[in-house]
Amino acid sequence: MHMRHLVVSGLGLVACTTARNIFNLHPDHQGTRVISVAHGTALPQELVERNSGARCGLEFGKCPEDKCCSNAGYCGDTKNHCSSPDCQIDFGHCDAHDTPGGAPTDQIPRTLAGAVPYGPRFIRSCTVPGTIALTFDDGPKEYTQDLLDLLDKYDAKVTFFVTGNNNAKGQIDSPGMPWASLIQRMHRSGHQIASHTWSHQDLSKVSESQRRAQLLWNEVALRNILGAIPTYMRPPYSSCTEESGCLKDMGTFGYHVILYDIDTEDYSHDSPEAIQSSKDIFDRSLDSRDAFNRPWLVIAHDVHEQTVHNLTEHMLKRLTAEGYRAVTVGECLGDPPELWYRKDDNFDERIPRQSKSKHSVTKTVSVDGMCGGNVTCLGSRFGPCCSDTGFCGNMSSFCGIGCRPDNGYCGDDAGSVMHGGGASSDPNAGKSKSKSTKKPAKSEARSLLQLSPSVAVLLLLFLVVLMD
Repeated sequence: MHMRHLVVSGLGLVACTTARNIFNLHPDHQGTRVISVAHGTALPQELVERNSGARCGLEFGKCPEDKCCSNAGYCGDTKNHCSSPDCQIDFGHCDAHDTPGGAPTDQIPRTLAGAVPYGPRFIRSCTVPGTIALTFDDGPKEYTQDLLDLLDKYDAKVTFFVTGNNNAKGQIDSPGMPWASLIQRMHRSGHQIASHTWSHQDLSKVSESQRRAQLLWNEVALRNILGAIPTYMRPPYSSCTEESGCLKDMGTFGYHVILYDIDTEDYSHDSPEAIQSSKDIFDRSLDSRDAFNRPWLVIAHDVHEQTVHNLTEHMLKRLTAEGYRAVTVGECLGDPPELWYRKDDNFDERIPRQSKSKHSVTKTVSVDGMCGGNVTCLGSRFGPCCSDTGFCGNMSSFCGIGCRPDNGYCGDDAGSVMHGGGASSDPNAGKSKSKSTKKPAKSEARSLLQLSPSVAVLLLLFLVVLMD
């Protein structure tokens, strides 16, 4: 009788612990941090500190070491506290403080070649008749691959204004993340890659040294991916004033400052119903042109689903029907492709590099399946990858797009990491040279059914009780 209760309790525990990693949570769900406390003489101060709700900001000052100051002015270590651009960089640690590895780019010659104006002048419109330059800011992100597929379908060329580390996506040049390969695909496909700063800070509001970091750190990351840095950039929020010194800095660093003359306002219309407003903005602009082949410079954002899956195809169909060509910003300004980038002749991609954090802290291994902040999934029993929703696991939903590289492993070979094989930046690492020895991949559903030996014993005992 007691054995039967024991078996049923054990099965209930198995069901509980197995189900925790297969709930479909809302992308913004953060969960409640659970701290393991040892029995006996454990001190409660750590619990009080984590939930103290310390304030930060201009009126309150800085957060404690390794805590982030949220946009609302609270200290913490969750994604909402630490992700840029909302995290307050002057009052705590932010992911914006994590810098890409590799040699600096400030020694690359900044020759101002070609006829297109450089800073302190800025550019609002295209000059080549019959062209429309579609531009996409803030990516890459989870929808960018679909956008590239769509552009291939229409043989259209666009410009991507890339941010290095914003919206909790991790650094664009981090090994194991999908962003570097997407940027390389952009380049191979003939699209133009330009800078949108490192972490999307307002360049008119930050200090001169912070503005310099925003430009140079993004250059380093893009150089690590492409071997070159862009000569085109768009300031976040289109904010780069003469009074702040921003426009002067753009000239010093040799950038063409690109704005736009059609704002789709897609950031305000990211739903199947609302996106029609962005389509109407685009259509009205083309209808109002004073010349049949008047060129246009359009701003949109590849971080929004409706922009990628709805608005972009509408724009491509409309501009094609009107006799326009979808081209890059460089082409719509008559600038030859060789002037879109500056090559770093001293860069050697074979030299390993390591990202640097302003705060080097020891990560705590997750004991409850949750991750984020200073809690990592590496070494945990739940899986080595930390998902976008802050849970540990080893499936593609945990290790793929949205995976947090600062809190675990991100990539396709999570199984080898979980079983002690380690992570490798070599895409061919761990692959067998003999095709005959290659094992078929296990489905994710099947992995959920794998049981530990102790659980298997409990199940056998349960079956014996039933047979009695």
